[in-house]
Amino acid sequence: MSEEFIKRIQKEIEPYKKINLVGAIQYLDQMEEFRKRTPDKEFVVKQSLYRAKYPGQILGCDVYAADAPDCDATLAFTQGVFHVLGIPVKFGKEVINADPESQTVEVIKAKTAEKYRNRILQGVGLALKAKSVMFVESTKAGQTYGVKLLKKAMKDAGKKVYSVGGDDISYTRRNEFRHIDVFINTACQRIAIDDMDKVDKPIINAEDLEPYLLK
Repeated sequence: MSEEFIKRIQKEIEPYKKINLVGAIQYLDQMEEFRKRTPDKEFVVKQSLYRAKYPGQILGCDVYAADAPDCDATLAFTQGVFHVLGIPVKFGKEVINADPESQTVEVIKAKTAEKYRNRILQGVGLALKAKSVMFVESTKAGQTYGVKLLKKAMKDAGKKVYSVGGDDISYTRRNEFRHIDVFINTACQRIAIDDMDKVDKPIINAEDLEPYLLK
């Protein structure tokens, strides 16, 4: 990383004392380099217990390394906003994103994700009231989220529960299922966010629904 790029990142995090560090897998080395070259700050690197394999690593469907409420800010090393958008959606906080490819530093405000957060909460409410739901599951290795208990809970609540699977999860095709009230995504969590405006019926991630049904 260039000295000028590092200085711009350091200027952006100057107001903060304790900073949560995260990054896409291809930029974890740059994340570590920045930590070593910024000795005056306290950095926290967490290990996700979900899908990410390495400390500080985030995925489009796993941002739990950013679950650090004791930190003043989150600094991410990723390209674009695909990986980091999940952080304000999940935790309601802004993220400072340093893109090693474009050498840009951008602050992703929490309000950027407000639309998605509101839609998620609306989807949860509609799923709880729905008469028929469809679980959309991927057969790709590592993407299927365990939902047996969730399906049972919904059946016990008197709902009609359907499932559809495939390697290519495309919600635009789900518009054909007119009898379904709500789709429940069990694959990559970003699918529900990316396709939110592409399907006529609400889409909710299984993980977002679990706290309301699996108590």
